Amino acid sequence: MNTGPVPQQERVQALDVARGIAVLGVLLMNIWAFAGPQAFFDYPLAIADRAGAPVATWVVIHTLFEGSQRTLLSLIFGAGALLFMTRQEKDDSSGAARGNWYRRTFVLIAFGLVNAYIFMWPADILFVYGLAGLCLFPLRKLRTPVLLAIVLGALTVPAVLRGLEIGHLRELEAASIQQPGSAAAAEWAKELGKARPSPADDDMATDIRTMQTGGFTDIFIRQAKVSIILQTIVAVKWWFLDALAMMILGMVLCRSGILTRPAPRSRYAAMSVAGFAIGLPLAIWQTSTLLASDFHPVTVEITKLTYDVRRLAMALGYLGLILWFCHSAGGVAIRRALAAAGRMALTNYLAQSILCALIFYGFGLGLYGKVTGYQLYFVVLGIWTLELAWSGWWLQRYQIGPFEWVWRSLTYRRRLGAKQELLHPVPEQGGTL
Repeated sequence: MNTGPVPQQERVQALDVARGIAVLGVLLMNIWAFAGPQAFFDYPLAIADRAGAPVATWVVIHTLFEGSQRTLLSLIFGAGALLFMTRQEKDDSSGAARGNWYRRTFVLIAFGLVNAYIFMWPADILFVYGLAGLCLFPLRKLRTPVLLAIVLGALTVPAVLRGLEIGHLRELEAASIQQPGSAAAAEWAKELGKARPSPADDDMATDIRTMQTGGFTDIFIRQAKVSIILQTIVAVKWWFLDALAMMILGMVLCRSGILTRPAPRSRYAAMSVAGFAIGLPLAIWQTSTLLASDFHPVTVEITKLTYDVRRLAMALGYLGLILWFCHSAGGVAIRRALAAAGRMALTNYLAQSILCALIFYGFGLGLYGKVTGYQLYFVVLGIWTLELAWSGWWLQRYQIGPFEWVWRSLTYRRRLGAKQELLHPVPEQGGTL
Protein backbone atom coordinates (compact mmCIF):
# COMPACT_ATOMS: atom_id res chain seq x y z
CA MET A 1 0.00 0.00 0.00
CA ASN A 2 1.35 3.44 -0.94
CA THR A 3 1.07 5.61 2.16
CA GLY A 4 3.57 8.26 1.19
CA PRO A 5 3.00 11.67 -0.32
CA VAL A 6 1.95 11.86 -3.94
CA PRO A 7 5.19 11.51 -5.95
CA GLN A 8 6.44 14.79 -7.35
CA GLN A 9 5.98 13.66 -10.95
CA GLU A 10 2.33 12.80 -10.22
CA ARG A 11 1.43 16.12 -8.61
CA VAL A 12 -0.71 18.57 -10.55
CA GLN A 13 0.84 21.95 -9.85
CA ALA A 14 -2.25 23.85 -10.98
CA LEU A 15 -4.29 22.12 -8.26
CA ASP A 16 -1.68 22.94 -5.64
CA VAL A 17 -1.60 26.58 -6.74
CA ALA A 18 -5.41 26.84 -6.79
CA ARG A 19 -5.61 25.22 -3.37
CA GLY A 20 -2.99 27.63 -2.04
CA ILE A 21 -4.83 30.66 -3.39
CA ALA A 22 -8.14 29.38 -2.01
CA VAL A 23 -6.83 28.66 1.49
CA LEU A 24 -5.26 32.11 1.62
CA GLY A 25 -8.35 33.64 0.01
CA VAL A 26 -10.82 32.37 2.62
CA LEU A 27 -9.09 34.64 5.12
CA LEU A 28 -10.33 37.64 3.12
CA MET A 29 -13.81 36.82 4.41
CA ASN A 30 -13.02 35.04 7.68
CA ILE A 31 -10.99 37.94 9.02
CA TRP A 32 -14.19 39.89 9.74
CA ALA A 33 -15.50 37.18 12.08
CA PHE A 34 -12.08 36.64 13.66
CA ALA A 35 -11.76 40.36 14.37
CA GLY A 36 -15.29 41.16 15.55
CA PRO A 37 -18.93 40.08 15.58
CA GLN A 38 -20.19 38.58 12.32
CA ALA A 39 -22.82 41.35 12.49
CA PHE A 40 -20.12 43.84 11.46
CA PHE A 41 -19.93 42.16 8.07
CA ASP A 42 -23.63 41.35 7.83
CA TYR A 43 -24.55 44.99 8.57
CA PRO A 44 -21.50 47.21 7.98
CA LEU A 45 -23.59 50.38 8.30
CA ALA A 46 -23.57 49.76 12.06
CA ILE A 47 -19.86 50.64 12.16
CA ALA A 48 -19.86 53.22 9.35
CA ASP A 49 -18.34 55.89 11.60
CA ARG A 50 -15.32 53.81 12.62
CA ALA A 51 -11.80 54.08 11.27
CA GLY A 52 -10.70 51.97 8.34
CA ALA A 53 -13.54 52.93 5.94
CA PRO A 54 -15.52 49.80 6.88
CA VAL A 55 -18.44 50.36 4.49
CA ALA A 56 -16.25 51.06 1.46
CA THR A 57 -14.07 48.09 2.36
CA TRP A 58 -17.15 45.89 2.76
CA VAL A 59 -18.37 46.95 -0.70
CA VAL A 60 -15.12 45.83 -2.32
CA ILE A 61 -14.83 42.56 -0.38
CA HIS A 62 -18.51 41.64 -0.64
CA THR A 63 -18.60 42.33 -4.37
CA LEU A 64 -15.36 40.61 -5.35
CA PHE A 65 -14.97 37.77 -2.87
CA GLU A 66 -18.16 36.90 -0.96
CA GLY A 67 -18.64 33.12 -1.21
CA SER A 68 -16.21 32.67 -4.09
CA GLN A 69 -13.10 31.68 -2.14
CA ARG A 70 -14.96 29.07 -0.08
CA THR A 71 -16.47 27.77 -3.32
CA LEU A 72 -13.05 27.60 -4.96
CA LEU A 73 -11.69 25.66 -2.00
CA SER A 74 -14.63 23.23 -2.17
CA LEU A 75 -14.14 22.69 -5.91
CA ILE A 76 -10.46 21.91 -5.40
CA PHE A 77 -11.31 19.63 -2.47
CA GLY A 78 -13.67 17.65 -4.70
CA ALA A 79 -11.07 17.38 -7.46
CA GLY A 80 -8.42 16.28 -4.98
CA ALA A 81 -10.82 13.74 -3.48
CA LEU A 82 -11.40 12.13 -6.88
CA LEU A 83 -7.66 11.97 -7.55
CA PHE A 84 -7.06 10.42 -4.12
CA MET A 85 -9.73 7.77 -4.56
CA THR A 86 -8.60 6.95 -8.11
CA ARG A 87 -4.99 6.60 -7.00
CA GLN A 88 -5.99 4.43 -4.05
CA GLU A 89 -8.06 2.08 -6.21
CA LYS A 90 -5.23 1.89 -8.72
CA ASP A 91 -2.69 0.92 -6.06
CA ASP A 92 -4.92 -1.21 -3.82
CA SER A 93 -8.18 -3.09 -3.80
CA SER A 94 -11.48 -1.24 -3.74
CA GLY A 95 -12.04 -2.37 -0.15
CA ALA A 96 -8.73 -0.95 1.02
CA ALA A 97 -9.36 2.27 -0.88
CA ARG A 98 -12.79 2.58 0.76
CA GLY A 99 -11.31 2.10 4.22
CA ASN A 100 -8.57 4.65 3.60
CA TRP A 101 -11.04 7.20 2.29
CA TYR A 102 -13.44 6.91 5.21
CA ARG A 103 -10.67 6.99 7.82
CA ARG A 104 -9.22 10.03 6.08
CA THR A 105 -12.62 11.71 6.15
CA PHE A 106 -13.37 10.91 9.80
CA VAL A 107 -9.96 12.32 10.73
CA LEU A 108 -10.89 15.50 8.84
CA ILE A 109 -14.09 15.69 10.89
CA ALA A 110 -11.97 15.40 14.04
CA PHE A 111 -9.73 18.24 12.81
CA GLY A 112 -12.86 20.33 12.31
CA LEU A 113 -13.99 19.71 15.87
CA VAL A 114 -10.54 20.62 17.16
CA ASN A 115 -10.58 23.82 15.12
CA ALA A 116 -14.08 24.79 16.25
CA TYR A 117 -13.72 23.98 19.95
CA ILE A 118 -10.00 23.91 20.81
CA PHE A 119 -8.70 26.56 18.43
CA MET A 120 -11.98 28.42 19.02
CA TRP A 121 -12.99 29.14 15.42
CA PRO A 122 -16.79 28.58 15.33
CA ALA A 123 -17.08 29.04 11.55
CA ASP A 124 -14.71 26.15 10.80
CA ILE A 125 -15.40 24.38 7.49
CA LEU A 126 -13.43 21.18 8.03
CA PHE A 127 -16.21 19.51 10.01
CA VAL A 128 -18.73 20.09 7.21
CA TYR A 129 -16.14 19.14 4.59
CA GLY A 130 -15.73 15.86 6.40
CA LEU A 131 -19.47 15.23 6.53
CA ALA A 132 -19.84 16.02 2.83
CA GLY A 133 -16.76 13.93 2.08
CA LEU A 134 -18.47 10.86 3.50
CA CYS A 135 -20.86 11.03 0.51
CA LEU A 136 -18.20 11.24 -2.19
CA PHE A 137 -16.93 7.66 -2.30
CA PRO A 138 -20.21 6.09 -3.49
CA LEU A 139 -20.61 8.95 -6.00
CA ARG A 140 -17.16 8.69 -7.58
CA LYS A 141 -18.15 6.46 -10.52
CA LEU A 142 -21.56 7.90 -11.34
CA ARG A 143 -21.99 9.34 -14.81
CA THR A 144 -21.43 13.07 -15.13
CA PRO A 145 -25.10 13.90 -15.94
CA VAL A 146 -26.15 12.11 -12.73
CA LEU A 147 -23.59 14.06 -10.72
CA LEU A 148 -24.79 17.33 -12.21
CA ALA A 149 -28.38 16.40 -11.36
CA ILE A 150 -27.34 15.84 -7.74
CA VAL A 151 -25.65 19.25 -7.73
CA LEU A 152 -28.79 20.88 -9.09
CA GLY A 153 -30.89 19.19 -6.43
CA ALA A 154 -28.50 20.22 -3.67
CA LEU A 155 -28.62 23.85 -4.79
CA THR A 156 -32.40 23.82 -5.22
CA VAL A 157 -33.05 23.03 -1.55
CA PRO A 158 -31.59 26.29 -0.14
CA ALA A 159 -33.32 28.27 -2.91
CA VAL A 160 -36.68 26.80 -1.87
CA LEU A 161 -35.97 27.49 1.80
CA ARG A 162 -35.11 31.09 1.00
CA GLY A 163 -38.27 31.45 -1.06
CA LEU A 164 -40.31 30.23 1.89
CA GLU A 165 -38.46 32.61 4.19
CA ILE A 166 -39.25 35.56 1.90
CA GLY A 167 -42.96 34.70 2.04
CA HIS A 168 -42.85 34.41 5.83
CA LEU A 169 -41.06 37.74 6.25
CA ARG A 170 -43.51 39.52 3.97
CA GLU A 171 -46.40 38.18 6.02
CA LEU A 172 -44.79 39.43 9.22
CA GLU A 173 -44.14 42.86 7.73
CA ALA A 174 -47.74 43.16 6.51
CA ALA A 175 -49.10 42.03 9.88
CA SER A 176 -46.93 44.56 11.71
CA ILE A 177 -48.51 47.34 9.66
CA GLN A 178 -52.07 46.07 10.03
CA GLN A 179 -51.80 44.95 13.68
CA PRO A 180 -49.02 46.98 15.37
CA GLY A 181 -49.38 45.34 18.78
CA SER A 182 -49.64 41.74 17.63
CA ALA A 183 -47.23 38.85 18.14
CA ALA A 184 -46.40 39.04 14.42
CA ALA A 185 -45.42 42.69 14.84
CA ALA A 186 -43.13 41.76 17.71
CA GLU A 187 -41.57 39.02 15.62
CA TRP A 188 -41.07 41.46 12.74
CA ALA A 189 -39.36 43.90 15.07
CA LYS A 190 -37.05 41.08 16.13
CA GLU A 191 -36.23 40.34 12.47
CA LEU A 192 -35.44 44.01 11.88
CA GLY A 193 -33.16 43.94 14.91
CA LYS A 194 -31.31 40.90 13.58
CA ALA A 195 -30.88 42.48 10.15
CA ARG A 196 -29.73 45.84 11.57
CA PRO A 197 -27.85 45.08 14.78
CA SER A 198 -26.13 47.76 16.82
CA PRO A 199 -22.80 47.41 18.65
CA ALA A 200 -24.56 49.14 21.56
CA ASP A 201 -27.01 46.25 21.99
CA ASP A 202 -26.47 44.62 25.38
CA ASP A 203 -25.78 41.13 24.05
CA MET A 204 -23.33 42.29 21.39
CA ALA A 205 -21.59 44.68 23.77
CA THR A 206 -21.17 41.87 26.30
CA ASP A 207 -19.75 39.54 23.63
CA ILE A 208 -17.29 42.19 22.43
CA ARG A 209 -16.15 42.88 25.99
CA THR A 210 -15.68 39.16 26.66
CA MET A 211 -13.66 38.64 23.50
CA GLN A 212 -11.52 41.74 24.14
CA THR A 213 -10.70 41.29 27.81
CA GLY A 214 -11.82 37.82 28.83
CA GLY A 215 -9.44 35.07 29.86
CA PHE A 216 -8.95 31.81 28.03
CA THR A 217 -11.80 30.06 29.85
CA ASP A 218 -14.32 32.86 29.27
CA ILE A 219 -13.55 33.02 25.57
CA PHE A 220 -13.51 29.23 25.27
CA ILE A 221 -17.02 29.02 26.72
CA ARG A 222 -18.34 31.86 24.57
CA GLN A 223 -16.88 30.43 21.36
CA ALA A 224 -18.05 26.91 22.21
CA LYS A 225 -21.64 28.15 22.48
CA VAL A 226 -21.37 29.74 19.04
CA SER A 227 -19.70 26.63 17.60
CA ILE A 228 -22.54 24.42 18.79
CA ILE A 229 -25.03 26.54 16.85
CA LEU A 230 -22.95 26.92 13.70
CA GLN A 231 -21.69 23.35 13.54
CA THR A 232 -25.15 21.84 14.04
CA ILE A 233 -28.12 23.99 12.98
CA VAL A 234 -26.35 26.18 10.41
CA ALA A 235 -24.18 23.34 9.12
CA VAL A 236 -27.13 21.03 8.53
CA LYS A 237 -29.42 23.70 7.09
CA TRP A 238 -26.97 25.55 4.84
CA TRP A 239 -23.31 24.51 4.84
CA PHE A 240 -23.59 20.77 4.18
CA LEU A 241 -25.40 20.95 0.82
CA ASP A 242 -23.28 23.96 -0.13
CA ALA A 243 -20.06 21.99 0.39
CA LEU A 244 -21.37 18.76 -1.15
CA ALA A 245 -22.58 20.44 -4.34
CA MET A 246 -19.30 22.25 -4.93
CA MET A 247 -17.24 19.13 -4.17
CA ILE A 248 -19.21 17.14 -6.71
CA LEU A 249 -18.69 19.90 -9.26
CA GLY A 250 -14.98 19.74 -8.46
CA MET A 251 -15.05 16.02 -9.23
CA VAL A 252 -16.77 16.77 -12.55
CA LEU A 253 -14.16 19.40 -13.43
CA CYS A 254 -11.38 16.97 -12.54
CA ARG A 255 -12.96 14.23 -14.64
CA SER A 256 -13.23 16.62 -17.59
CA GLY A 257 -9.47 17.14 -17.49
CA ILE A 258 -9.64 20.92 -17.31
CA LEU A 259 -7.82 20.88 -13.96
CA THR A 260 -5.29 18.18 -14.78
CA ARG A 261 -4.48 18.35 -18.50
CA PRO A 262 -2.92 21.39 -20.21
CA ALA A 263 -5.14 23.27 -22.63
CA PRO A 264 -4.72 26.40 -24.75
CA ARG A 265 -4.57 29.49 -22.55
CA SER A 266 -7.43 30.94 -24.58
CA ARG A 267 -9.71 28.28 -23.07
CA TYR A 268 -8.84 29.38 -19.54
CA ALA A 269 -9.31 33.03 -20.54
CA ALA A 270 -12.75 32.23 -21.96
CA MET A 271 -13.63 30.38 -18.75
CA SER A 272 -12.60 33.38 -16.68
CA VAL A 273 -14.44 35.91 -18.85
CA ALA A 274 -17.63 33.81 -18.82
CA GLY A 275 -17.48 33.37 -15.04
CA PHE A 276 -17.01 37.06 -14.31
CA ALA A 277 -19.54 38.09 -16.97
CA ILE A 278 -22.19 36.18 -15.03
CA GLY A 279 -20.97 36.58 -11.48
CA LEU A 280 -19.78 40.18 -11.33
CA PRO A 281 -23.05 41.88 -12.44
CA LEU A 282 -24.94 39.74 -9.91
CA ALA A 283 -22.41 40.67 -7.22
CA ILE A 284 -22.69 44.37 -7.99
CA TRP A 285 -26.49 44.15 -7.97
CA GLN A 286 -26.53 42.30 -4.64
CA THR A 287 -24.14 44.74 -2.96
CA SER A 288 -25.89 47.89 -4.22
CA THR A 289 -29.35 46.48 -3.44
CA LEU A 290 -28.41 45.65 0.14
CA LEU A 291 -27.01 49.12 0.75
CA ALA A 292 -29.95 50.88 -0.93
CA SER A 293 -32.46 48.97 1.20
CA ASP A 294 -30.54 49.48 4.44
CA PHE A 295 -30.36 45.66 4.60
CA HIS A 296 -34.12 45.22 4.78
CA PRO A 297 -34.78 41.59 5.86
CA VAL A 298 -36.90 40.76 2.79
CA THR A 299 -34.36 42.32 0.45
CA VAL A 300 -31.54 40.40 2.10
CA GLU A 301 -33.32 37.12 1.40
CA ILE A 302 -34.17 38.14 -2.17
CA THR A 303 -30.52 38.82 -2.96
CA LYS A 304 -29.67 35.38 -1.60
CA LEU A 305 -31.83 33.72 -4.27
CA THR A 306 -29.04 34.34 -6.80
CA TYR A 307 -26.23 33.83 -4.28
CA ASP A 308 -25.23 30.33 -5.42
CA VAL A 309 -25.16 31.34 -9.09
CA ARG A 310 -23.06 34.39 -8.27
CA ARG A 311 -20.50 32.65 -6.05
CA LEU A 312 -20.05 29.71 -8.41
CA ALA A 313 -19.64 31.96 -11.43
CA MET A 314 -17.11 34.13 -9.60
CA ALA A 315 -15.22 31.06 -8.38
CA LEU A 316 -15.01 29.71 -11.94
CA GLY A 317 -13.82 33.12 -13.08
CA TYR A 318 -11.01 33.04 -10.53
CA LEU A 319 -10.23 29.42 -11.39
CA GLY A 320 -9.88 30.33 -15.06
CA LEU A 321 -7.42 33.08 -14.10
CA ILE A 322 -5.45 30.68 -11.93
CA LEU A 323 -5.22 28.05 -14.66
CA TRP A 324 -4.26 30.71 -17.20
CA PHE A 325 -1.48 31.87 -14.87
CA CYS A 326 -0.31 28.31 -14.15
CA HIS A 327 0.19 27.64 -17.86
CA SER A 328 2.00 30.90 -18.57
CA ALA A 329 5.75 31.21 -19.00
CA GLY A 330 6.43 33.72 -16.25
CA GLY A 331 5.73 33.82 -12.52
CA VAL A 332 7.59 30.61 -11.69
CA ALA A 333 8.63 31.78 -8.23
CA ILE A 334 5.10 32.95 -7.41
CA ARG A 335 3.61 29.64 -8.54
CA ARG A 336 6.16 27.74 -6.47
CA ALA A 337 5.27 29.75 -3.35
CA LEU A 338 1.51 29.36 -3.87
CA ALA A 339 1.83 25.65 -4.62
CA ALA A 340 3.76 25.17 -1.38
CA ALA A 341 0.95 26.90 0.51
CA GLY A 342 -1.51 24.60 -1.25
CA ARG A 343 0.42 21.47 -0.36
CA MET A 344 0.21 22.59 3.27
CA ALA A 345 -3.40 23.77 3.01
CA LEU A 346 -4.60 21.98 6.15
CA THR A 347 -1.71 23.31 8.22
CA ASN A 348 -2.18 26.83 6.88
CA TYR A 349 -5.94 26.80 7.42
CA LEU A 350 -5.57 25.70 11.03
CA ALA A 351 -2.70 28.14 11.54
CA GLN A 352 -5.01 31.00 10.57
CA SER A 353 -7.29 30.10 13.49
CA ILE A 354 -4.37 29.98 15.91
CA LEU A 355 -2.78 33.22 14.70
CA CYS A 356 -6.04 35.17 14.62
CA ALA A 357 -6.94 33.98 18.13
CA LEU A 358 -3.60 35.30 19.38
CA ILE A 359 -4.10 38.60 17.57
CA PHE A 360 -7.75 39.33 18.33
CA TYR A 361 -8.84 37.42 21.44
CA GLY A 362 -8.46 38.65 24.99
CA PHE A 363 -5.76 36.13 25.98
CA GLY A 364 -3.68 37.54 23.08
CA LEU A 365 -3.49 41.12 21.85
CA GLY A 366 -7.19 41.72 22.49
CA LEU A 367 -7.87 43.59 19.23
CA TYR A 368 -11.34 42.08 18.84
CA GLY A 369 -13.82 44.76 17.76
CA LYS A 370 -11.09 47.41 17.58
CA VAL A 371 -9.80 46.83 14.04
CA THR A 372 -12.22 47.36 11.16
CA GLY A 373 -12.38 47.99 7.44
CA TYR A 374 -9.17 48.09 5.47
CA GLN A 375 -7.18 47.84 8.71
CA LEU A 376 -8.10 44.14 8.76
CA TYR A 377 -6.20 43.57 5.55
CA PHE A 378 -2.89 44.60 7.03
CA VAL A 379 -3.38 41.62 9.33
CA VAL A 380 -4.36 39.45 6.35
CA LEU A 381 -1.25 40.55 4.44
CA GLY A 382 0.94 39.72 7.43
CA ILE A 383 -0.57 36.24 7.81
CA TRP A 384 -0.28 35.58 4.07
CA THR A 385 3.37 36.59 4.11
CA LEU A 386 4.07 34.37 7.10
CA GLU A 387 2.28 31.35 5.63
CA LEU A 388 3.89 31.67 2.21
CA ALA A 389 7.34 31.96 3.76
CA TRP A 390 6.67 29.18 6.25
CA SER A 391 5.32 26.79 3.61
CA GLY A 392 8.29 27.23 1.30
CA TRP A 393 10.79 26.89 4.15
CA TRP A 394 9.11 23.76 5.52
CA LEU A 395 8.76 21.96 2.20
CA GLN A 396 12.39 22.57 1.37
CA ARG A 397 13.13 20.32 4.34
CA TYR A 398 10.16 17.97 4.64
CA GLN A 399 7.80 16.35 2.20
CA ILE A 400 4.48 17.29 3.85
CA GLY A 401 3.23 19.74 6.45
CA PRO A 402 2.89 18.86 10.17
CA PHE A 403 -0.90 18.61 10.27
CA GLU A 404 -0.86 16.77 6.94
CA TRP A 405 1.51 14.26 8.52
CA VAL A 406 -0.88 13.71 11.44
CA TRP A 407 -3.76 13.35 8.99
CA ARG A 408 -1.90 10.80 6.89
CA SER A 409 -0.62 8.84 9.90
CA LEU A 410 -4.13 8.49 11.33
CA THR A 411 -5.54 7.62 7.91
CA TYR A 412 -3.15 4.71 7.48
CA ARG A 413 -3.18 3.80 11.19
CA ARG A 414 0.55 3.95 11.71
CA ARG A 415 3.12 6.57 12.58
CA LEU A 416 4.67 7.51 9.27
CA GLY A 417 8.26 8.54 9.15
CA ALA A 418 11.47 6.89 8.08
CA LYS A 419 12.28 7.52 4.40
CA GLN A 420 9.14 9.09 3.04
CA GLU A 421 7.42 11.38 5.47
CA LEU A 422 7.68 14.40 7.73
CA LEU A 423 10.43 13.10 9.99
CA HIS A 424 12.87 12.69 7.12
CA PRO A 425 14.15 15.80 5.31
CA VAL A 426 13.92 16.06 1.56
CA PRO A 427 17.30 15.13 -0.03
CA GLU A 428 19.45 18.11 -0.98
CA GLN A 429 19.11 17.40 -4.71
CA GLY A 430 15.37 17.01 -4.36
CA GLY A 431 12.71 19.65 -4.49
CA THR A 432 9.17 20.30 -3.55
CA LEU A 433 7.87 21.42 -6.92
